Amino acid sequence: VEPFIDTSRWEYFDLSCKARDETRDRVLKDAVAAGSRVCAIFKEPTVTPTKEQMVEMGLLKPLGSPNGAMRRGWNGITISRDTIHIPGIELGFKRPVLFERHAVGGEYGAGWKKIGKGRVLTTFFPEDMEDKAIIVDARECKDARSAVVVYDNPLDNVEDLAHIFFTRCLEHSVVPYVVTKKTVFKWQEGFWQIMRQVFNESYKDQYLDAGLLDRTGGELQHLISDAATMQIIRWTDGGFGMACHNYDGDMLTDEVAQVHRSPGFITSNLTGKREDGTIIKEFEASHGTVADLWHAHLRGEETSMNPLGMVVALLGAMDHAAALEESSNAAVAQATRNFTSHCREAMFTAFREGRGTRDMVGPSGLTTEQFVD
Repeated sequence: VEPFIDTSRWEYFDLSCKARDETRDRVLKDAVAAGSRVCAIFKEPTVTPTKEQMVEMGLLKPLGSPNGAMRRGWNGITISRDTIHIPGIELGFKRPVLFERHAVGGEYGAGWKKIGKGRVLTTFFPEDMEDKAIIVDARECKDARSAVVVYDNPLDNVEDLAHIFFTRCLEHSVVPYVVTKKTVFKWQEGFWQIMRQVFNESYKDQYLDAGLLDRTGGELQHLISDAATMQIIRWTDGGFGMACHNYDGDMLTDEVAQVHRSPGFITSNLTGKREDGTIIKEFEASHGTVADLWHAHLRGEETSMNPLGMVVALLGAMDHAAALEESSNAAVAQATRNFTSHCREAMFTAFREGRGTRDMVGPSGLTTEQFVD
């Protein structure tokens, strides 16, 4: 980025396992606080260590997912995972595929305990303690070995998710679908109802005018998650978007990544909202730490890592920062957009001309360092 862009005001936080362990996770708390203030964040891949990795790294205690802390700290609404397209190169889907994954709720925030034979009573106590408690579930556990899992699906920000999703699908001229397993998981009905209400009240006429509901009978269509897994494989022309619960979004976007060549060609952008209504956006690559290539690098072996996902994430964060700075410093905002546009096109040109990494070019492709240079 330097010397083309002044990065002197950028803030950096080391979220490696070692730094988090040494600071008792103070560095993660500081990063979340800074993100709430700055509102434009680029995050490199991080590790949530297993028990084996804790021992290997000499960590003092288990570390939770930094992504989870960020989603909670920034009032996460949705994680947008979209296909990345290089003009002139067909990767998997011919047209854009957009995904909104609800950023809160579900299994990721679950509480659980290993249990034996006995009884389990799940009770809800209203905020107003004068209201009567409600028994959510009561069951007998007959196995000697079992696990009880408790989680909830918050719905207060689904309207925000709906507006983000339907606005983006309209901008990209893709057909929207809402995905749940509500036929079996009855508690997911509320997600669908909210999404449909927002669509009908605020977007349906625009979609009809654009012809984007021609193949869905003029209505917003719901897909059972089982059907969505099959359609993702079949609809290789792309041109569709899906909005779904947290876990479904995680699994289905992995499938999208495989159809579209690899996780390196998928974005992963968290949208949250500050208390004053300011939108917070965090951008990262969806492919994680690519541990096998990192260990090969440590062994002194040659690697060929495609950095497209990380670069697109960084440029996305810079573009959002420029949008936030537009009113106070239009010249800097425009200079930032000029840089991100040229950098993005330079990468695309390199791939088109056969000067890419080996996942794109084959054995004659460039090494990690050669591509960066």
